[in-house]
Amino acid sequence: MSMLDCVFCAGGETAVLSLPRVLVEALISTVQYGLTLPSDPTRSLLLELALEAWLARLEIMLARNLQLIRIEDATAKDPYLELDVTFGPVAAKARLFLFAPLDGLVPSAFRVLGELIGQLPRDLGKISSELPVLIAREIGSLRAPVSLLRQAQPGDALLPDVIPFAHGQLILAADKLWAPAQVAGDRLILRGPFRLQSHPLRYANMTIRPQAEQAIPPSEADIDSVEITLVFECGRWPIPLGTLRSINEGHVFELGRQLDGPVDIVANGQLIGRGDIVRVGEALGIRLRSRLAVNG
Repeated sequence: MSMLDCVFCAGGETAVLSLPRVLVEALISTVQYGLTLPSDPTRSLLLELALEAWLARLEIMLARNLQLIRIEDATAKDPYLELDVTFGPVAAKARLFLFAPLDGLVPSAFRVLGELIGQLPRDLGKISSELPVLIAREIGSLRAPVSLLRQAQPGDALLPDVIPFAHGQLILAADKLWAPAQVAGDRLILRGPFRLQSHPLRYANMTIRPQAEQAIPPSEADIDSVEITLVFECGRWPIPLGTLRSINEGHVFELGRQLDGPVDIVANGQLIGRGDIVRVGEALGIRLRSRLAVNG
């Protein structure tokens, strides 16, 4: 069976956990379903995400950071402990390599990595492929300070910072997953797979400001300067989980109507207002139907 060496670093100790390729693929699929085994550093990152809950507990036990440095084709030949591993339908052997005499003390990193293997769930559990997942049709976004949102009145037009809808495109979002789509009349054509990456609308123009040297409670003016990302949605609709797993670029969604209905204005997942798509000069904007929910 093809094996992969997962090289971990815990403080000054290094440990190699050799896992069957099929097990690594099964673990990575819990983070990003349907992804063929990528090369490093992507596969190391995905495997570390898949094991995040267990690694966090092990870091507490070790009282030090535990990091997956790299994954490579198995080459380690040192003495090892062999462990039985069952993960869902995968039953195989894992090897924990020891860089110390077999009759000496077992370094703590090796011991806790062995415990990690024992904590893998025996049964992945089955979720119905018909389980509905809500897909949001996002047409643009605006990052604006609280002060502007408080002052917004019915009839005012908000001009998005990013609005792919102006070019006949939008973003389909299923929680943290998103995919680009092309608007074609009453249909949407997927222009790429759903992916787990920084969302192009929700994190547009994001900046990080340095913290002040002394912690001071924020004033009302400070609160007013806080910027909030508004995402403009043209409705949501459910699709089966099985469909979300299988669709890819070129998939066509039949909407049954043009995308010209009311627009939901969402901030951090919460609906705060509604509006309509309008043209302001050569740009597209969202005209408010009422005051935003940030107002008292």
